[in-house]
Amino acid sequence: MATVALAVVLAATGCTEANKVVKAAAQSPITPIVLKIVHDRLVEIVATNAVDDPAVAGVALMGVFGVDALSSQVAAEQKKDAAAGDVTLLLVAQTINGKAETSVFKVTTDHKLVVAMNGKFIESLEPKKITITAEPGTDSTIVVTDAQASQIPYLHATVAMGPSNFINNNIDGDHSHADLDTGQVKNLPDVGKNADLYVSVTGSVATVNGAKAARWTAKEAPSLAGCSSLPDTAWTTQLYGSYSSFGGPGDDVWCVRSKQGRYGTLAGGGTSFSYAWNFGYVLWKKPGDK
Repeated sequence: MATVALAVVLAATGCTEANKVVKAAAQSPITPIVLKIVHDRLVEIVATNAVDDPAVAGVALMGVFGVDALSSQVAAEQKKDAAAGDVTLLLVAQTINGKAETSVFKVTTDHKLVVAMNGKFIESLEPKKITITAEPGTDSTIVVTDAQASQIPYLHATVAMGPSNFINNNIDGDHSHADLDTGQVKNLPDVGKNADLYVSVTGSVATVNGAKAARWTAKEAPSLAGCSSLPDTAWTTQLYGSYSSFGGPGDDVWCVRSKQGRYGTLAGGGTSFSYAWNFGYVLWKKPGDK
């Protein structure tokens, strides 16, 4: 009866924010967006990833504005997009025939962006706003790319786990071990070799076989560069101590390093009646992965 009651409590625990982090990490880098300035004409979009889903990436010209109207227009766009949190304004300032004009583009993506013009990176001094000043009389190419362009998903999965004595494991097999590199969890063979995560009979969660985890506390979403740059002292084999110390999955987000050396990020997902722990995660490709 106690086990059933515990499962009901866990089922009511929501972990949506942490799952959003994992979902964002699982997205492939956006295809570069290219804009060009030719012969002192207004900047134009010449290439984009042409996807229909604006959550992945998209670019649109909001308008061309003179000095007097620019500030109010930018302020209005920023206010409109503040709630969304996944929009970056790209301002390209030009002087054409002695007149200052600024083209305002809206780039829709939750990825961090890097912008370069003619081979030089443009530093953004304001969040969600990048301003470029084009040199008059110079043809220019502007490229908007993903800051994590080398970060390619290898596997995006969810594993439902519970100790070997948990209620569902008496019906549907052993879910106490998970192989993050394959996403396999049910009746995992040769756990001393294949498992990355283990749930003990007391409900504690640990990494095994050389896999490690490190709690991610930075404001920015976890990335391949961010996780792989964490110091050795940040990594642990113990994620959660037991049911009694249930502080997660909650909104906890972890960097993980699988037994096969792939970095990734892991967070608690929605629990269910049958399993004590549900984890959503993504692993990124390592050198040599196809």
